[in-house]
Amino acid sequence: MSRNVGGYLVELLVANDIDTVFGIPGVHNLELYRGLTSANIRHVLVRHEQGAGFAADGFARLSGRPAAAFVISGPGLTNIMTAVAQAYSDSVPLLVVASAPARATFGKQWGVLHELYDQAALAAGVFGIARSARSAEDVRDHLRLCLASFRTGRPRPAYLEIPLDVLTETTTLEAHRFEGTPLLPQASADQIGAAVRLLSQAARPLIIAGGGARRAGAELHRLVETLDCPLVTTAAGKGVLADSHPANLGTSLPYRPIQQLIFDADVVLAVGTELGETDMYFTTKLPLGGLLIRVDVDPVKLSDQYAADVCVWSDARSALHSINHALGSRTQDAVTRTGWRTAIGGVAKFRSEIESSLDSKTRAQWSALRAIKSALPWDGVVFSDMTQIAYFGNYAYPVDNPGQWFHPSGYGTLGFALPAALGAKISSPARAVIALAGDFGLQFTQAELMTAVEVALSLPIVVWNNSALGQIRDDMVAAGIPQLGVIGRNPDFVALGAAYGAESYRVHDAAALTEAIRTALSHAGPTLIEVVASSFDK
Repeated sequence: MSRNVGGYLVELLVANDIDTVFGIPGVHNLELYRGLTSANIRHVLVRHEQGAGFAADGFARLSGRPAAAFVISGPGLTNIMTAVAQAYSDSVPLLVVASAPARATFGKQWGVLHELYDQAALAAGVFGIARSARSAEDVRDHLRLCLASFRTGRPRPAYLEIPLDVLTETTTLEAHRFEGTPLLPQASADQIGAAVRLLSQAARPLIIAGGGARRAGAELHRLVETLDCPLVTTAAGKGVLADSHPANLGTSLPYRPIQQLIFDADVVLAVGTELGETDMYFTTKLPLGGLLIRVDVDPVKLSDQYAADVCVWSDARSALHSINHALGSRTQDAVTRTGWRTAIGGVAKFRSEIESSLDSKTRAQWSALRAIKSALPWDGVVFSDMTQIAYFGNYAYPVDNPGQWFHPSGYGTLGFALPAALGAKISSPARAVIALAGDFGLQFTQAELMTAVEVALSLPIVVWNNSALGQIRDDMVAAGIPQLGVIGRNPDFVALGAAYGAESYRVHDAAALTEAIRTALSHAGPTLIEVVASSFDK
């Protein structure tokens, strides 16, 4: 069957289980949309390409399946790149398909519409993989590589551009399903043996788990019980062990008592985590007083600023399974059950020390977080933005499983919560999903409220209104800098929501917030809930 390359690309997506596309049609990607009209694939019209990227990101984070974003050449690419950088930082499989000017214009600077000197090179600086197709065969082969990259090691966003003249060419190539077997590194016996020796001899072991350990919860649970050790997570690793588990210190790396506990450990096992600045927010490097074991699927993380004493190049689940098996296969006398967690009196006293130092502003945020939690079903999901209540929520919002709290940690962009939560809800309509944003961050991507109204799925959007860029204001005060540019005039959020066609409420206390969210969850469409921070109960 002969059809144009744009239609062929869409057929390839369908054949490889891409069932949702976020995007905006434009003069340079019309041929992609010709293919969409007859395909079994959903298109979601967003209001900005950045929203398309965040929505595809949220879709993938919750469902575990990649979605695609279609953008035009030039400004379509540059608009989506902020969302792509967030996906890159947080290891999210996101596919962006862009048009490009005709091949004959590449590098010529003729002034054609949407011209960039080297569009693919620009994309290569942000995406994990970036390819430019010059033929139908290239489209097939490059897309195969893009999708394979999501299953080989650490997933990163992938980019495929197709020039205008290639999009309109015809092809009779068949749209085949690509091989989908995951290809992940497996640790060697020597690596596992070295890790087991250190752990079995440790008197004060401690585990730090990141997003790379999300699928290794059972193995982590067994290991903390075997070693009788405490566990700390990053925001991306939140939920790998239930917050109620007596070994779990939660997402507490930014807090001084936990930093001291980590320094006192004689062996730290870091699993699936960059140990990056944005995991700690107090230093670019965590002080360590003992030995370090690192388990990571990304070999780059095994040779960065942390000189690990034992490096295990493997996905977390298989490495921890092997470690647990090796520890369990020894005789009881040979296995050192250190009992450090028991010896320090458990983790509750460390949480108590953190929580006893909270100021009234943070306690108000905690009250709001508890109100949100009580309104959601057991498997409810929160997508948070870069806002003070979410920074504290990384620690204070309790979850029992991974995939219930998502925060844009690494790149730290504003505007993530609303479109990402919308994409997640589209991927999993039966799940209760909410967005949690600050008053300023919401305004970065508020236009996606219109998309949410059109999609007509239940989506509570909680806006923490403290009438400021609160964190930056506090940082200015702490540094003795005049408060310049951090107090801005906000819109009337209730009126704003109504203007978009969304239900809207303003609440001042925890009980009203819980009730508003419960009401919103039964409404077939988005609900904007403004929380007035200045009057919120402590």
